[in-house]
Amino acid sequence: MPTCPFAPVLRLPENTVGRDFVVGDIHGAFDLVEQALEQVRFDPARDRLFSVGDLIDRGPNSHEVVAFLARPGIHAVCGNHEAMLLDLYENGDPSPEALHYVTGKNGFGWWLATPDDVRQDILGALRNLPVVIETRTRRGTVGFVHADVPTGMDWPTFTRRLERDDDAVLETALWGRRRVAAADGHGVTGIGRVFVGHSPQWNGIARLGNVYLVDTGGVFALLGRHPEGRLTLAETVMETGALLAPTLPQLVDVRFGDCPPVIPFGNYATSRSAATLAHAC
Repeated sequence: MPTCPFAPVLRLPENTVGRDFVVGDIHGAFDLVEQALEQVRFDPARDRLFSVGDLIDRGPNSHEVVAFLARPGIHAVCGNHEAMLLDLYENGDPSPEALHYVTGKNGFGWWLATPDDVRQDILGALRNLPVVIETRTRRGTVGFVHADVPTGMDWPTFTRRLERDDDAVLETALWGRRRVAAADGHGVTGIGRVFVGHSPQWNGIARLGNVYLVDTGGVFALLGRHPEGRLTLAETVMETGALLAPTLPQLVDVRFGDCPPVIPFGNYATSRSAATLAHAC
């Protein structure tokens, strides 16, 4: 099991002075994130950015992850790519054979060109990542996790079992795709919205109940593998219809603007279809 939560669940207070944004899987494409932050005029003294994990691998600037995480206003959860790297070093430095084998997979080759002192800084930063972040907003509670919440499990049970070192729940949080594979629109009860990455959505942000899939494959477009991919950054409390609106043919997709602050999140965690709720706040 990965060693990556310093604390399995990080709970943050409501941001009462600025805005909260979420960004899909970055995979070393930090230049795209910078473009998105410039477009929303991100103010690190007031605003917060939440990453759903997979900050590293595949992209050209994965080595910049430490500087990115050190920036004010930036928060991130552990993704399966961070977990794989930490697993590799769980019992000390891996053998050269093991290192070369792993670096041939999952866009991990950048690690071989990373100096030893920088590697240690990266490992240290990644070990401090939580598995889940939870925060209050003026519309309700929002959660961030890389992959999934176990099917049928409510949010308080999910976070409690992570805090009790439940390996099966941790595996789902980092790797799970059952909800996506089944197109299960029931959602997660006990929380307003859940933002996840891990499973690229080539047509823009998708929603299953109150679970929003915000990895839209930006790094794959950057590398020329999926031209329809894009990096998505969105305000967490914005109106649902705008959050799910069709994407534009551009590499960075930025969405912000929200419902009136008095309107709470809708009851998305039901058996109703996504289409029924597509224009609900």
